[in-house]
Formats: sequence, C-alpha cells, structure tokens
Amino acid sequence: MQQRWRWTIAAAAGLALAACGGGDPGGGDAAEPRLATDQATLDAALDCTDFTHPDKPPVLLVHGTFTAGLEQYEWTYKPLLVERGFDVCIVTYPDRGLGDMQISAEYVVNALRRIRAGSGRKVAVIGHSQGVAVPRWAIKWWRSAREAVDDFVMEAGPNHGTTSAAPLTALIPKLTGGATGLPAVFYQFDPDSNFMKATNAGDETPGDISYTSLYSGFYDELVEPVRPVPTAALDYGRDNPNVANILLQDVCPGRFVDHVTIGLNDALAFALALDAITHPGPASVERVLADYGSRGALCGRLTLLPDLALPSLPDLLGGLIRAVLSEPGNGLPALHLAGGEPPLQPYAQ
Repeated sequence: MQQRWRWTIAAAAGLALAACGGGDPGGGDAAEPRLATDQATLDAALDCTDFTHPDKPPVLLVHGTFTAGLEQYEWTYKPLLVERGFDVCIVTYPDRGLGDMQISAEYVVNALRRIRAGSGRKVAVIGHSQGVAVPRWAIKWWRSAREAVDDFVMEAGPNHGTTSAAPLTALIPKLTGGATGLPAVFYQFDPDSNFMKATNAGDETPGDISYTSLYSGFYDELVEPVRPVPTAALDYGRDNPNVANILLQDVCPGRFVDHVTIGLNDALAFALALDAITHPGPASVERVLADYGSRGALCGRLTLLPDLALPSLPDLLGGLIRAVLSEPGNGLPALHLAGGEPPLQPYAQ
C-alpha cells in the first residue's frame, strides 16, 4: 500500500495552518526558503513503498533529464532494492526536468521531509544525471533536506556542469536572434552558469553526508570532461574522507558504461551504490572487490556486453507495465524555452 493517502491528510492540515498564519506546510522552519510549489502538487510527485524495514535507510531515487521517476526506476533500481529489504521512494519533478532546477529541487526537499518524518530514519539518495544536480541544490539551501540525508550516491552527475551544454547555450540564441531558445535547464548545465557557481560556492559537500560520485571515462557522451579534473567529482584531490570519486573504468578497465546505463542497469554502478548505502561512509571499491572475491567476478564481461543489474523477470515485466501505465499522468512536458539562464532565487543570491 502506498503512502500518498497519509500525506494528503498531512498536506490538508498543513495548508489549513498556513492559511491561519502557520508555518511552511512542507515542514520546514522559518530559517529555510519557503517552497513556491503548492503542497498537494509536491506530495503527488512522491511514490513510496511502506516503511517496514527499520534496519536499513529508506532510499530516495531521483531521475535524470527527459524521463520521469517511475519510468526510470520502477523496473530497475526499485525492485532490486526492495528485493534486498529496502524501503524505496521515487520522486518525479516537472516536465521531464526541462525547467528551472531551482523549482525541481523543491520536489526533492519535500520528498526528504516526508520520508524522514514517515520513516523516522535518515535517507539514502541515489540520483542520476540531473537527479544529482537537483538534490545537491536542495541540500545546499534547505537545512531540513541536508539533515535528512545520510548517503548520497551520484551517478554521472554534472556536479560542475558539462561542456557538452556550452555550445548549445552559446550558439542557439545567437543563431536565431533570440527568437528560439533552449529549455531553461540547458543553461544551468553550463559550467559557467550562475546555478553551478552557486551550487559549488563554499563547501561542495555540506552536511553530515557521505558522498559517492560514480562516473564513466570513455563512453559518457553528456557529462564532460573527465580529465584532467572530472566534472562529476566533488572535492577532487582533497582526500575528503566523506567523499569517494570513482571512475568505473579504474575498477573495470575497458568497461562500456554510457550516460544512460550508468543510472539504469549497469551492474558495477549498482554494486557500488549498494555498498555506499549499506555501510558507513561512501562506497569502497576494496570492500566491493572483497565481497565478489576477485576483480574478474566483479567486472564480468569487460567490453560491449557488461553484466547488467536487472530484477527477476516477473518484477521486470510488472515494473515496465506500471511505468507505462503511469505515463498518462505525466502528460506532455512544457519545454520551458528561454533565451538565457533563469535568475537565481533570492535565497541563493
């Protein structure tokens, strides 16, 4: 049974309090930015299993650009984690991530508040691509989000932007004379965007959180560069004990992992993510190798057909059916076309 009915009641009570001059219906405090998105919309975007496994952290899965939460995870990570005894939540932010990531972050803030309150435990977050940038913004600016997270596993995260976005954001508005823009999020992916600068200003790893960044060195066509300094890395070269920056090809040389499969079904990425959320601190390559017994057993086939992390056939088919049935609810995305980056919210200026 899903948790949504409980949150609907809580949201109604919260909105009533707000109407009477009460606090943020999302459960924050006066020192935090208020959420601009209405509570019912935020709650409808969160889908959870029951919280019945107090021995493990609940897991929040955050999807990437061009997809939606159930579409990405209902047939991949969710059944794999449920099979291993985890409570799992999936959040979907609007319009397949084409809009302002500052607004998308509100959905993650609300999800973390709800999961922490509903489970009584800190949360392990696993995000892919934009599903890394959005939670980082939430953790940066909302104390309630920061305090709710224990582990954050980042798969192909554009933590310092990506140079693959820069040509588009520079050329398209100029070529069209400003008549045609790009989805707003494209500008925020630019390494020189105000969004990226604000995200990384000061402490790149705020809070009492273990950060694990997983990235691919040869085949990720979207999150670049990897060398000399990986854009996906946090506190690179600083020996931060709370951070593990792991190039997958350093673990399994020659392994084919592209931008999609790293957050969908790559077995090595899943093994490292699972290690991170089941042990104190970030993921440990040495610990995973010890669990598998050898590098060959961990890496499996090394080139074009790596081992995949997939659930059993009934779970796989059932998840795919549920993902397809959820599509009408997602609707057609607004494109959020703009000629430049959305302005920073006042709290981030």
